[in-house]
Amino acid sequence: QANSVPVSNMADVNKSLSFRLASHDDYYAVMRMSEGIYGGRDYLPAVYHSYIDDADTTVFVAEVESEVVGLAVAKITEDGKVGVLKSVRTAPAWRRRGIAWQMNSYLQAWMRENRPSVLYIRATTSSLNTEAVNALDQAARLVYSMPYILYRCGPDLWWRQDPAQLAQLDTTVLPDAVPLQDADDDFCTAVQKCLPAEASGSHNGKPNILAVFDPYTLCPVNLKRLQAHCSLWTLTHEEEVSLSIVSTSHAAAVKGIYISTYAKTVPILRKHLIKHLYDAARASKDDDLILGVVAGLPELEDSIHEFCSENLQMHRQFDTKCRYIVYESEMQ
Repeated sequence: QANSVPVSNMADVNKSLSFRLASHDDYYAVMRMSEGIYGGRDYLPAVYHSYIDDADTTVFVAEVESEVVGLAVAKITEDGKVGVLKSVRTAPAWRRRGIAWQMNSYLQAWMRENRPSVLYIRATTSSLNTEAVNALDQAARLVYSMPYILYRCGPDLWWRQDPAQLAQLDTTVLPDAVPLQDADDDFCTAVQKCLPAEASGSHNGKPNILAVFDPYTLCPVNLKRLQAHCSLWTLTHEEEVSLSIVSTSHAAAVKGIYISTYAKTVPILRKHLIKHLYDAARASKDDDLILGVVAGLPELEDSIHEFCSENLQMHRQFDTKCRYIVYESEMQ
């Protein structure tokens, strides 16, 4: 554990601000600070303790007079060369006071001392989070973005009551998506065709994917690592290879399923979605269901909206189109 480090040269109201490593004991304080975030869809309650226990993840809190007012999480990836900044949040009463920026500075100082192999910091944010976008535009380089689609439904929908009815939405003769086994370089090269060209714009020039909203280099090693906490599925048809990465979360009366889809055509993408929605509907019959989809290719975005709203009769959660943006910067 690192000692709290006071931040100097701040306004008087912030002069007692300090940062330290978080522990399991901070759970309830962090949840109180996060109350209401994401409209009841917050993933953090389900993963907070696993973050603390993960040797490659470090959780930091900001405090003012023993009150937790901020949080940031750094996950070490890419064989120790990259730190992914995630789950950054500030208590409502303490926003717009530079706490997140100062917490990032503290996090990087901690990494220089404790994780000297880290050379780059990556961060992601929604295009709808204009405050975060503005801050990251100044502090880092935009690498790429992908469409993010979010829908919600209750348990009374026809396909929620009888998931087998989803089969009627599959009018293709495509094979089913199957669990990914051992991926090799050829598989990754094939999946790269389902990514925008900008996804190869990070420091190493290799293609990147978003998995559970975190950026990873597309390679066999990372896909194998992702299988520890996500389910990975593939479908191959007439030499077209596709990939979907699925994670789930459970909040009060809400089941979340988040899918990163890498496909070249609408029928194959829909085949993946039908499979994962069938599994989710069977597993959770009484809760509301949140569906979040990251699409590798932007030209598929409108088709996903059409499928979710017209075919699945789900309710769109964003009034405007949304993109998940990946930033990268060198360690300061």
